[in-house]
Amino acid sequence: MEISLLMSLDLREQAALQAALVTHGAPDCLVTLALTGACRIETLDEARKLRRWLGDARAGGETDVALLNTIERGLIRFGV
Repeated sequence: MEISLLMSLDLREQAALQAALVTHGAPDCLVTLALTGACRIETLDEARKLRRWLGDARAGGETDVALLNTIERGLIRFGV
């Protein structure tokens, strides 16, 4: 199944995400989002991996950025 989900950030959110990505193993789409302010998630599998990583990062206490929660809520609203 293919999807086309476009996420974008303003400069403040982008800076917060860059600071949060000190955690190793972030998905490529999240790194792209942090570096460019936007990313395209093209497969349901990629969206699920991103959501799993966000949940693991939050549960592990590795980062405390509300932006990660916002991205995760967006994925949930999208049905991932």
